[in-house]
Amino acid sequence: MHESAHWLEAQAAEKDSPAKHRVRVRDLFQPRYIGGMAFLVGMYLFWNLWAGTNGFFFPYILRTVGSQTQAMSVTLQMLSFGTGMLSIAFIFMPLSDRVNQRALFAASAIIQIVGMALLAIFPLSLPVAIVHVLMMAIGQGFGAQCFFQLWSSELFPTLLRSTAQGVMFAVVRVTLGFWSFFVPVLTATGFHTLAWILTGFLAVSGFVGTTWAPRNEGKSLADLEAKLG
Repeated sequence: MHESAHWLEAQAAEKDSPAKHRVRVRDLFQPRYIGGMAFLVGMYLFWNLWAGTNGFFFPYILRTVGSQTQAMSVTLQMLSFGTGMLSIAFIFMPLSDRVNQRALFAASAIIQIVGMALLAIFPLSLPVAIVHVLMMAIGQGFGAQCFFQLWSSELFPTLLRSTAQGVMFAVVRVTLGFWSFFVPVLTATGFHTLAWILTGFLAVSGFVGTTWAPRNEGKSLADLEAKLG
């Protein structure tokens, strides 16, 4: 793979004028970057608590709570993956740089909150599971995961970007790891309680993302880099 032109240019500028362009890890913790990291961690962390739980435990929940076969559990996971890919291809990719990003994110959050609330309100029958899977896959296809990847590229300068992404992703995944220890216990004490907690996580993620989302649609990476200074 070839390095991007922006990365090569940034490296060349740092080499030619280190006093002016040198970037250190501690620069990431300046106030102008701390805000961006706090926003992205808040939005992505709570969404990932749902996503990680869904990825790890949903087939198990379908079998134990929904009384579905292993084959049906796997089929629903395949349906989720395929629908999510279509949502990325036909909603996120053509629209994310053309429409109001905040409104697009809000729409995805609402779809996922409603989809998760179905499991909190209704028994986990096969029809409810299918509607849930479709709503969650459509919503997440143009939701937090894609916007995290987009905004984490736009809110930090080239030489700090991968470091910022690594720090944020580490915080999110370590927190998810701790949370995962408690999921089987919560499921055993009452699945609807877990479903309401996961709905709450999505609501928090949606609130953070909708409230503090940047409006970068239509802007080039060069424009965003110039704004970052």
